Amino acid sequence: MNCVKYLCIDDQPEEYIEPLLDQLSTHNQNLQFKGMHPEEFASQFEKIQRLASEEHCFGLLVDLRLDQDADVDGNKVYYRGPTLAQELRTRMAEKDLPSFPIILWSMNDNIVHSYAPDSSSHDLFDAVYAKDDGQHPLGENVASEIYWLAAGYRELAEIHDRHSGYFLEHVIGLIEGDRNSLDPRLLSFLKGNVAFEIAGKVLNTLLRSEGVLASPAMLAARLGIDIEKSADSWTSLLENLMNCRYSGVFHQAWPRWWVHRIENWWSELASYKGSLRKFTAPERVTIINEKLGLKLVSANPIGENYSLRYSTVCVATEKALDPVDGFKVYSSRQDAWQDSRYVSAYAVLNRIKKSEWILDPLEVERFKQLTERLKNVKKD
Repeated sequence: MNCVKYLCIDDQPEEYIEPLLDQLSTHNQNLQFKGMHPEEFASQFEKIQRLASEEHCFGLLVDLRLDQDADVDGNKVYYRGPTLAQELRTRMAEKDLPSFPIILWSMNDNIVHSYAPDSSSHDLFDAVYAKDDGQHPLGENVASEIYWLAAGYRELAEIHDRHSGYFLEHVIGLIEGDRNSLDPRLLSFLKGNVAFEIAGKVLNTLLRSEGVLASPAMLAARLGIDIEKSADSWTSLLENLMNCRYSGVFHQAWPRWWVHRIENWWSELASYKGSLRKFTAPERVTIINEKLGLKLVSANPIGENYSLRYSTVCVATEKALDPVDGFKVYSSRQDAWQDSRYVSAYAVLNRIKKSEWILDPLEVERFKQLTERLKNVKKD
């Protein structure tokens, strides 16, 4: 593994920032950070440009509010993280600066109240992390993502140098036959001439959404499997599905599987007797176990009388779900090739993780009808 070096620009005191950076470094000895207080814009840009040109794998970790605290000499800047990121992205597009990941990290309150409402700045950053989020601490997963973001940018640069362009076969690991199974609008969308634009499209359109690719949880749901209870058999199954795994840029931190390849694999396994949706979870698991000699365990339904023909995951409980037992979740932006997200009726009624999802407006009336039926049942 190559050494990845990040410049961290943050106006908070070193005694607060350094332990956080050290915490990330402990999870990967090849991940290093250099911290600095924000400086006057021209000086700041010059230092970033020099480091980006010198390092083999480089990235920038920047605070949202750079304009709050002065340094030990009383110097204070009057720009914020998005302003700096916008200028850097412009220079990258003009080829005055090599492309590298820009990661936003800030206090959770600043992200919620300053960053989240400003959608114009969202495309500037490859990832966003809260420094003080107790539910999602800066642990091993975050360190892995930060490392492979920089390594992935390096891979994109090498692809461009080797093939004189960013061809999808190399960027997202397409093999013969894949193009025929993918939405041509997706293939057109993923094209580009600037590394950071392609990186953002791959991350947000493929790796962080369900539809074309499936996350481990979504893969398990579609196959009807309980990952935890299946233990070693789940690991053995993934080895059997290696040919279905996404192998493009950033795959090391975001394990995903091509949905169309999974469907082809299933058709062969089930002797072309029907799609996955035709079978219940126990039936799917029985077929896989018999064919591969495994001891997989099928996933239990979220609620009583719920369908066992799973095809998605409840965003609140993270358990397998048939959309008929849930409600579509509102999304401000959803491409044609991306799957809709669902929350189970059980989670809606019990307000599980309510702050993390909003019902699609078209589902509100159906939810009201459900609550009315439940009221009538109680009366009877």
